[in-house]
Amino acid sequence: GLMAGLVAVGAISNASDTYIVLDMIASGVFTFLPFFIAYSAARIFKTNGFVAVAIAAAMQYPTMTAAAAAKEISQYLLFGFIPVPVFSYAGNVIPIILAVWALSYIYRWIDKVLPKAMRTVFTPTLSLFAGGILAFAVIGPIGIYLGNALGFAIQWMFAVSPIVAGLIFGAIRPIAVFTGLHHAMTPIALQNFATQGWDQLMPMMFMANMAIMGATLAMYFKVEDAEERSNIGAAAVSALLGITEPALFGVLAKYRKAFIAATVGSAVASAFFAITGVRIYGYILSSIFSLVAYVGPYFPLALVGIVLAAGVSFALTWFLIPAQQGEDEASATSVELSAA
Repeated sequence: GLMAGLVAVGAISNASDTYIVLDMIASGVFTFLPFFIAYSAARIFKTNGFVAVAIAAAMQYPTMTAAAAAKEISQYLLFGFIPVPVFSYAGNVIPIILAVWALSYIYRWIDKVLPKAMRTVFTPTLSLFAGGILAFAVIGPIGIYLGNALGFAIQWMFAVSPIVAGLIFGAIRPIAVFTGLHHAMTPIALQNFATQGWDQLMPMMFMANMAIMGATLAMYFKVEDAEERSNIGAAAVSALLGITEPALFGVLAKYRKAFIAATVGSAVASAFFAITGVRIYGYILSSIFSLVAYVGPYFPLALVGIVLAAGVSFALTWFLIPAQQGEDEASATSVELSAA
C-alpha cells in the first residue's frame, strides 16, 4: 500500500532499483505471510510453532501450487486410496489457521500417548505427518471452501445493501476490539486480497480507528485533570497511528457515551465507504499513514471518510458528555464496577 502510494504521487518510479529493493523489504512478509500466520496461530492454540510453520510450508509447496495452476489433475491419491484435493494455498490464511488448530489437538494427543523417552523426537515428527495429511486431505479444502463462502457472503451483503453492510461492520468493529474478535476480521480481509485482489473491510477498520481517535480527542478537551488529559492525549495520538487499545481500554471504557459516539462515527463512515465502493489492493496498518494506499480515485473519498468518522464521533461525544461531566461519569462507572 505504501509503495503504491509513493508511485502514484510520483515520489518513486516502479522501474527503479530503489523501488525494487524497497518493495522486497515491504512485500516479503506478505509473500510468506502463511508462515507468520501459522506461528501466531500456534501461540494462540498453544502448540509447537515450528511444526505449525512446517505444515504451512508444506501447504505452500510449489508442487501443489503448480498443479492447481495447471488444472490438469483434481486430486492426488495418498497411499492409493486417500484423496488429496488439489488447491492453491498460496496467500490463503483460513486453511492455515484451521490446520494449526487441528495440529494443537494432534500434538497433545501424541505427546500424551508416547513414552516420555520418545516424546522429544517422535512427537514433532508424528504430529507433522499426521497434521500434514489431515491438512491436505480434509482441513485445507474445508478452509478453502469456508474462505470462498465468507468472501461470497460479504460480497453479497455489499451488493444487496452497501449501506446496511457498512453500518453493521462499522458498528461491530469497536466492540470487536474490546472482545478480541477483531483478530477474526483480518484473516477475512487477507482472504479477500488472495481471492479477488482487493478488499473493502480494511478501509472500514481504518474508519473505526479514526472514529475512536475522534471520541478520545473530544474527551481530551472535556477532562480538566492535567494528568488524565495527558494520558488521554497520548491515547488519541496512538489511535491516530493505528493502535486503539489505549484509547479503548484507557479512555472509552470509562466514558461509555464516548464509546457509543465512536461506534456511531465508525458506522457512519463505514457506510459512506460501502456506498462509494472504497477499497484497497494490499494490506496496510489502519493508521493515518495508510492514506497513501488510497492515492488515486479513492483518495478524496478517504479524506471525507476521516472527516466523517472523527467529526461525528467528536461531535457526539462533545454533546453527549456535558462540561465537567467526564470525571463524574468515570466515577459513576467505577462505583458500578466496584459494586458488581
